[in-house]
Amino acid sequence: MYIIKQLTALILSIMFTFGSYVPESLTIENVPEKPADSVRIVSFNVRCKDDTFGSVEGRSQLICSALEQYAPDSFGVQEATAEWIEILGDNLTDYGCVSQMRDGKGSSEASAVFYLKDKYNLLESGTIWLSDTPDEFASKFALSFCPRIATWVVLENKATGEAYTHINTHLDHVLESVRVDQINVLKVKIEELKEKGYPVVCTGDFNTKEGADAYNEMKPCLNDSKYLAVNSDDGATYLNYGKNVFETKPIDFIFVSDGVKVENYKIIDEKIGDMYLSDHAGLCADVIF
Repeated sequence: MYIIKQLTALILSIMFTFGSYVPESLTIENVPEKPADSVRIVSFNVRCKDDTFGSVEGRSQLICSALEQYAPDSFGVQEATAEWIEILGDNLTDYGCVSQMRDGKGSSEASAVFYLKDKYNLLESGTIWLSDTPDEFASKFALSFCPRIATWVVLENKATGEAYTHINTHLDHVLESVRVDQINVLKVKIEELKEKGYPVVCTGDFNTKEGADAYNEMKPCLNDSKYLAVNSDDGATYLNYGKNVFETKPIDFIFVSDGVKVENYKIIDEKIGDMYLSDHAGLCADVIF
């Protein structure tokens, strides 16, 4: 049986890698029930490129299927290349998108925010660069590996008139000191957004663990939804396609402003056979403003 499983995983890996295997759907059995009057927020690092664990063509169909079943009000994606933005837009037609590439390179990535366009009016949106000059395109801290950004939207519920802000980001993956500097820039923007009077949710791949300097720098500004949730998961989010078997803590987070209640916090770690949707697990939080 073990040999059969290993052969199945190998075959799936080869088929995903060369793009010939595109599953029509992924059935998820444990999507939490969305509480009444809640807003569902999702964060997902989709992995920018093909690798030995699966092609973008193959994995994207699984991720789109998962997003359809989780049905978030808004979701943030990290490592979203132009190809990813096009795929998500073509497959998830109920969603509008605010997207900005972090630099002018062909392999550039966005930290885009998608939202249910029939449910919400897009009141405002924008992008900052996590640098000393946040409004300067493609700017970065000297020691940052590459430019990093945060993209935000203010969404108004068409039926109720209630609004919230969703900001999505992806921090440096090399130096904790750079991540602290980037958090401090992010915090300034979040405090500015708070002044609009709307609750704030912040999603992203923070490339830092609970208790690390960057995480601790974020805590006075926003609250970790994991620890507010009535029903909460606990575990790693950077799974490296299941190779990180000893990791137990997340590096992806959904933060919320004071006064926001959290009903469910769920790690989206579904897979097909032995194939993961990405090297990261996604996150889902059901919040009540």
